[in-house]
Amino acid sequence: MVRQNELSLREKWRLFLSGVDVGPMVSPLCDDWSLDIPYYWPYDEPDPFPPGHKAHGLSQQMAMAKICGWDPLYLASIDFIPKNQKILPITKSYIKNNRKCIETHIETPYNELTSITEQNENNHCIVKEWLTTEEDYKSMIWLAKQQMDYYEDIAIQQGHELCKHIDDRGVLGTWNESPIALNYNTNELFFHIADWPDLFAELHQLTVDLNLKKLKTLKKAGFDYLFYAVYGTEWSSPEFFKKWELEDTKKLFKEWQGMGGFIDWHTCGHIARFVEEGFYNQLKPEIFETLSEPPVGNIPSLRWARERIDKEIITKGNIGLDILLNGTEEEIRTSVNRVREETKGYKHIFGLSDDLLHNTPLANVKAFVDEASSRP
Repeated sequence: MVRQNELSLREKWRLFLSGVDVGPMVSPLCDDWSLDIPYYWPYDEPDPFPPGHKAHGLSQQMAMAKICGWDPLYLASIDFIPKNQKILPITKSYIKNNRKCIETHIETPYNELTSITEQNENNHCIVKEWLTTEEDYKSMIWLAKQQMDYYEDIAIQQGHELCKHIDDRGVLGTWNESPIALNYNTNELFFHIADWPDLFAELHQLTVDLNLKKLKTLKKAGFDYLFYAVYGTEWSSPEFFKKWELEDTKKLFKEWQGMGGFIDWHTCGHIARFVEEGFYNQLKPEIFETLSEPPVGNIPSLRWARERIDKEIITKGNIGLDILLNGTEEEIRTSVNRVREETKGYKHIFGLSDDLLHNTPLANVKAFVDEASSRP
């Protein structure tokens, strides 16, 4: 086993993904400051993305990794700024019934695309979806074609700036979804497929093409992995998955992995049927998370899932967020050891059932990291 204290975090990830035994890996999903103490920057050099900077979330992640002592998979994004500036969205916000409303408008030759959301501290709902009519589909097809032509040099420069400040303290990824999830009205998706099949298929293919083009830019920008989500396992059927998601995902994975990147596939939904169907084994992401049991997910147990998922796929999870937020240190350590026992003999990263909840006690996080790291 390679001694962990001799490795940078970036090198540790590289060796781990190549099959080298580097000891336990601990990497909870965390994309912003989530501790019960005020944010602070724990490194000697100045904070590269201080409060108010659009990349401040990355500074928060870097700070938490240092303070808590885990093996970070950082998440950040870059801008794909269209050369046609007329398609940039116009947004306005206002308060209605004690809720913040956000209206977003995009002008197209066909009609004005509009999205309206409402939110407060506890929830977020969509009042008006982008796609509700046949004209909306024509407009979105036009928009997708315009989005294909963006300032790649700006996106690459932004990525290089992120990588410069991360240096060897981890690896950098970005959010990516199955194309079916982008710009679609999920509440009426099946009706739209039936009512406007040709328009739906055309928009879907354009979305795939745009995603594939952006992958090349992301790799040039220095990103290491995709935080990939296949949308809607709770409501989509295996047949729907095969038709609209499986082949697209294969194309995206082939493109990204062929450029030397790796995949962290995230789902916190009901995946038991998809594990049984063997979809994840066909697609072979390097990492798969989160393998949730009821009430969050529907797999019978971690062991059940681990026995059915290809041994070459690294699994990640699955300490309950409620335990980390409200549990005692003893309960947390017990939960960690249960995960260790149920994944014994398989490649596994200690993580959580989803994104770390805000105001999680630092003492609980340290107990989690300490217990997960303490035994080979």
